[in-house]
Amino acid sequence: MIQLTDLIVTVAQEADDALLRLAKAVEMSSQLNELGDHLIGHFVDEARRGGASWAEIGESLGVTKQAAQKRFVPKESPELGKPSTERYTQRSRRVIALARHHARFSERIGTEHLLLGLLDESAGLAAKTIAKLESGDGSTRIATLNRLDTEAKQRPEKQPYTSHCKKALELAVREALRMGHMFIGTEHILLGVLLETDGTAADVLHNTGVTHAAAATHIESVVNGPQQALPGA
Repeated sequence: MIQLTDLIVTVAQEADDALLRLAKAVEMSSQLNELGDHLIGHFVDEARRGGASWAEIGESLGVTKQAAQKRFVPKESPELGKPSTERYTQRSRRVIALARHHARFSERIGTEHLLLGLLDESAGLAAKTIAKLESGDGSTRIATLNRLDTEAKQRPEKQPYTSHCKKALELAVREALRMGHMFIGTEHILLGVLLETDGTAADVLHNTGVTHAAAATHIESVVNGPQQALPGA
């Protein structure tokens, strides 16, 4: 259990000025709220995988079935939702732009487009991780391209992200928080994509030998190695 005294000491150690301490406390409170949301989300996902109904989950949360679904089921939307992309690194923002580019003939932006964006951002840790783990050089890109819908569609003005894509990006934030990072790098997006096992990208990656366990091990070895990866991966 996190103790209030510990939080007060942590804030006090970060600044001498009372107003700076107040600003730090507000920032920490926001971070704790986000951590709390993702903590609950993690166990909601676990309960769903275990076969719990939304009615049962809602009862555990003290809300209605509909309220639980509204909070935890991503819906197709042109918006990424919370948190905003302001915590995304430059490379991660380019991945999102590249995903849009790959989806230019599609009605929606899916995890497969996100995966192609990760591969295109070749200097990112995600692309390097895939290159290290995939069964053959370029096999993931080829397999992903083979899964794209070849029939050109009329792209709507507000092109939505699929529910799987939105969930993958939500899980990317959760992975960053799990690793103690307050930025969202390409490596976190890759881990989120792998965790969204119902998405096309996760299926492709599993088939080319890239698993969440292997990717997480490699990424953490790079980030926690002698020369730690800087934000921007």
